[in-house]
Amino acid sequence: MDPAWLLWPIAALMAFVIAWLVRYSTHSRTVLGAAFVVFLLAMMAAMFLGALVAVSWPGPGADVLGLWAGALAMSASVFPIAAIALREARIQMEAGPSYVPRHLPSPIVLALWVTALVLVGELWMGRTFDVASGAVTAPAVRSLSDVLTWFGTTVTSSWFLFPMALEMSLATLWVRPRLSRPMVGILLAQSAVMFASPPAIAGTAWLVGSSIASSTVMAALVGYLLLLVYRGARLPRPVASYSARVLAAFAFMAAAVFVWAITGSALVFALAVIVQSAVFFTAIVVPEAYGTSTTSEESDRPTTTTPSGASS
Repeated sequence: MDPAWLLWPIAALMAFVIAWLVRYSTHSRTVLGAAFVVFLLAMMAAMFLGALVAVSWPGPGADVLGLWAGALAMSASVFPIAAIALREARIQMEAGPSYVPRHLPSPIVLALWVTALVLVGELWMGRTFDVASGAVTAPAVRSLSDVLTWFGTTVTSSWFLFPMALEMSLATLWVRPRLSRPMVGILLAQSAVMFASPPAIAGTAWLVGSSIASSTVMAALVGYLLLLVYRGARLPRPVASYSARVLAAFAFMAAAVFVWAITGSALVFALAVIVQSAVFFTAIVVPEAYGTSTTSEESDRPTTTTPSGASS
């Protein structure tokens, strides 16, 4: 039996859990709440690390080595969170009935932590399933060239790209009520382009089909933004700035596909995928910056002029 039939449901479940944690992070605006989210994501990453160690060094004792690696990583994540919880408990005891949970000075720091942990966990999970499915072997990593090859192969595999696309789609759909309509379209376009990555699957049919699909999505997004400008609509400044970042990331991915097709090296495309993912997750964790406020809704509508002399 092909192990992929067992591994893909597990990968989908893991993507679901990570997307749920990302969604949970959008509501975590206290110090303790943010620490809890970071702790859970760190635990997920530690679990993937243990699994990666177990499958990468097969042989006697591999399972025990993987358990130890995961346990050590989990233990390392416990101490900072415990320190924060103890400090919060001390503040609560001192403040008594007047205690108010400490709020984050800025959610940007949380967004950066969530982005980093999601990418690390996804990297280790993707490599674990790559090896477990037999798609790649687990060669020794002895030089910088080996590390770069390992990184490029892992990030451009279907085990990284497809779960990442699922996480992005689920997170967008779950947070959609808190986002403006143009922002939802932009985020879904990112997840679609992530899914339609040419290096994900070997074969001419996927290469041609995914290239056409990703190019169509990119062109549709540009056309949509141009249509808004033509209709006289004004995007809120945060959404407009985010659109510029996404278009730049799309241009990087398009150039990376060209480099991959010409040279066969997946490293540049892998970097483009990481950039695209980082742009997405640093934004989705802070939906209030791109929300559906009255100002945003009005700015999405075409402007109209009132004839002179008309009664108001």
